[in-house]
Amino acid sequence: MAGGPLGGRLKMCWKLTKRVDKRPVIKKKRKDCKILVIDDDAEILKLIEAILASAGYQVESALSGRKALEIAEIADGNVDLLLTDVVMPEMNGEELALVFKQAYPRTKVIFMSAYLRPAAARFEEYYGKTDFILKPFTPEKLIGQVKRALF
Repeated sequence: MAGGPLGGRLKMCWKLTKRVDKRPVIKKKRKDCKILVIDDDAEILKLIEAILASAGYQVESALSGRKALEIAEIADGNVDLLLTDVVMPEMNGEELALVFKQAYPRTKVIFMSAYLRPAAARFEEYYGKTDFILKPFTPEKLIGQVKRALF
């Protein structure tokens, strides 16, 4: 923030910390798993939604990170997997995943992008190895990646 009328500067920082989720761990079946898909391209979003729904998953989708956070809040964090595009306007996929994991630590995350393995360094720093799928992908590849992340 630029200097104010008194000439001072204000710098704001947020520290990301892991939160403990007290909900009991329950082994779920595919039909009970809820996936939240985020992509700023509506056509890609519909296609991914159809692929995952045909595989038996419950799927919600959002065109932006902000909308995804609203959906998660309404669902009281009952999201098993966040499948997010990396490059998006407003809030990119890594920023979304960092906020999401802070609020809902048990949710798994898969990043997807048309770019070769874009950086998710901050996410990896806090949560370890990241799952990534390169677009375009086949339905089989997507379903396999989701299955590995969830089970």
